[in-house]
This record gives sequence, C-alpha cells and structure tokens, in this order.
Amino acid sequence: MSIKTNNKPLVYKTHIFYKMVNSIKSNFVWIVIIALFILGCSTEEAIEEPKKQESISYSEEDSNENALSIITLNLRVHIMKDITMVHPTGFPLENWVTTDDVEKTIVPELNDIWEQAGIVWSIESILEENVVKGENYQESLNYIVNAKRDSNGNSDPERLPHLYSLMQPQHRSAEENLRNNLFHIYLFPFIGNTSQGNAMKSFNNHSVVGTWTNKHNGGGIPEKTLLTESHSSFTRGSLARTIAHEIGHVLTLSHNECANECLMGGTNSDGYQITDSQIIASRIEAIGRSF
Repeated sequence: MSIKTNNKPLVYKTHIFYKMVNSIKSNFVWIVIIALFILGCSTEEAIEEPKKQESISYSEEDSNENALSIITLNLRVHIMKDITMVHPTGFPLENWVTTDDVEKTIVPELNDIWEQAGIVWSIESILEENVVKGENYQESLNYIVNAKRDSNGNSDPERLPHLYSLMQPQHRSAEENLRNNLFHIYLFPFIGNTSQGNAMKSFNNHSVVGTWTNKHNGGGIPEKTLLTESHSSFTRGSLARTIAHEIGHVLTLSHNECANECLMGGTNSDGYQITDSQIIASRIEAIGRSF
C-alpha cells in the first residue's frame, strides 16, 4: 500500500539564497549575512502561522516577524513486513505500526518538531515492504537481536550491514539520486539492544528505527515504542522523535551540540529543541536537497 502526495512549494527567496551560497562560500562577511537571512527571512507565500509546540515559547508578534520561509522535503516510509525477530529473552518481535499510524500520528508529530526550523515533511509514499530473505537471512536476524552497546556506550556498527541487507534494493535511492529530494525511514521490529534508531550514514542514509525497544529498561524485554510523547514530560522518547532525531543527522546535525532538552543531544538526549546554529545548518542542507 502506498500513500502519495506531491506538494512541493518553492519560495523565491529560498531559490535566490541557494544561488548565493554557491557563489560566495569564501566570503566570511557574506556568510554572516546569509545566516541572518536564514533565521529571519519571511515571505507572503509562507504557509499560515503554524500551531505552537509545547517545547517552544514565543509571542505571536515574534512568530510573525521571524517566520521562516518553508522548505518542503519528501519522505518515503518503509514498514518492514514478513519478519519475526526472536529476542534472546524469548520474546518474538513483529512490526505493529500501520500506514494510518504513519500518516495520522507519526508524520504530523515529525512536522511539529521540525516546524521550529521551517522544514515540512511531505509523505512521498508509505511502503509495506517484505524483507529480503537471502541465504544469510537468519544469521542477520540473530546478529541484530543480540547486538549490544560497548563499555563506552557506543552501539554495534556491525549490525548495520545486516539491516541494510534486509531492504529491497528497488525501493532504495540509487547512488546517482542520493542528493535528490527524497529521504528514507525504515521501520524494523527491532534494531539492537538499547538502540532506537540509526541514520545509516555509511549506507546512504537509509535510516532505521525500531518499533520495539528496550533502551528505557537497560536491555530487558523489549516493549512497543511509543508513537508520540508529550514534549513537556519527556520519559522515554517516541518513534516520531527518534525519526526526527535521525533525520537531523541526515541534515548534517551531530550529537551534543546543545546542553538541555535537545533533539540532537546524543545517547541521553531528552528533548525537542533545535538550536539556531542547527537550524542554519539543517536549512542549508535542506535547500540543497529541495531543488
């Protein structure tokens, strides 16, 4: 089943800005001006004032004066099917998220989070995709469900090629199309102990998240990942927030670039805020991918 939308609003100022970036990269003074432009530009073509998030507090007047021009990016969501992953605790894990969950709950929350950067995610398609079952299929499942973090808290990178091998090649982006306006999120039942998501940078950013997680209980019996969670009472994170975080990596953002209640705070990140410098960086990348 797939759900398609083709809404691609282009903002004139954004187009002019992108040309400026390419032509004046070496001039520091202009870079400062461009940064101010990204944070402060507004346009009559922008969408209606978005509803406020719980995690961000600003006045209506400030919102109107500092409204960002909207950048629309396309998202393909892959719900991985025909797969049962048996956790070492004996618990069988299958994908339970539906296309309605993605369309009506996850993506609206994703847009609430990224609204602060003026980035809107449009569903290109939602695919219910059967996994590839090659000769090493069972070996891959066994490796993934047993993968753990090391003593320094780093997740096991060796599980990533196993996850990538389960993706149908015809639904991935070809090498020559990686800079196009299409971003991928794969929903697997489980992606490793105490892990909820990975941007898969080494695999062309075909990002993965788990619909079951044991990150919150230190590697115990996995439980269904929350679809969303209140921005004001962060407890364990959610599927929508994890997707927002991994997409942040795809838009060039790194961990530990802010101190408290951050979207990109790393292993123990506990919030939704995107800093001004992160907004600049993500919008530059988004503009480059939106044409």
